[in-house]
Amino acid sequence: MRIGIGGPVGSGKTALVAALCRQLRDELSLAVLTNDIYTTEDADFLRRHAVLPDDRIAAVQTGGCPHTAIRDDITANLDAIDDLIAAHDPLDLILVESGATTSPPPFLRD
Repeated sequence: MRIGIGGPVGSGKTALVAALCRQLRDELSLAVLTNDIYTTEDADFLRRHAVLPDDRIAAVQTGGCPHTAIRDDITANLDAIDDLIAAHDPLDLILVESGATTSPPPFLRD
């Protein structure tokens, strides 16, 4: 299962992802994918707080408006999801945190 978490800057997306990981990590096989414009800030935060093993947290740097990676060209997100699945199959849940957008992250290739 894949769940997308969206919201504006400062709305608590990363805090929610961290809380969900802490609550579910002993019961489910989890991974996280974050989206940031030019950094891996959200993924780094999750790693520093050890919410999951480092290799279960991936980051996509959009290089521009986060809406582009979420709506226009979702390839980087789908490739990162594929990499997480390949490394940790079977995964029960992948949390996909969008970068400062209320658009839900896409999950499927056409």
